[in-house]
Amino acid sequence: MIQFSTAQIQDAEKISNLVNSAYRGESSKVGWTTEADLLGGQRTDREKIVEMIEEQDLQIELAIDSETQEIIGCVYIRNEKPETLYFGMLVVNPGLQAKGLGKNILAHVEQLARSFGAKKIKLSVIPMRTELVSFYERRGFVKTGNFEEFPADDPRFGIPKRDDLQLMEMVKLLD
Repeated sequence: MIQFSTAQIQDAEKISNLVNSAYRGESSKVGWTTEADLLGGQRTDREKIVEMIEEQDLQIELAIDSETQEIIGCVYIRNEKPETLYFGMLVVNPGLQAKGLGKNILAHVEQLARSFGAKKIKLSVIPMRTELVSFYERRGFVKTGNFEEFPADDPRFGIPKRDDLQLMEMVKLLD
């Protein structure tokens, strides 16, 4: 069973370690969300997580194993335009992936979006990550056709192994 809570500054190191283990390096290859073939370096660091926690209109939600009290997943959410909630950095511990935890975190995001009065949820994904794009499409997200440059100038986000990386926007309208 999992419970959700909003991250605090003291959680920053654990969040950074979890995010990096899911997206980069050998540990990420245990799960299916790895970006290790596309990006090197880290995905984030403690300082960036602290900045995010301190930022107004942004919060990091933690998925916590109710028995062990360990952080086993997370996602950040940000209120954007009046009726839009953006989310990113949806992470599940690589050893626990493909067990429905990501779906539970996404359902939590949708519940929060509705409670904030959002009419839609938005995310950005690397389009080459077809398995991830499909995951979101199965949950009602659609490609908007909008793309943006990958933030290749910030090594705290990762070091591209390709020069054609970009981010694709996907949106889900809420009932």
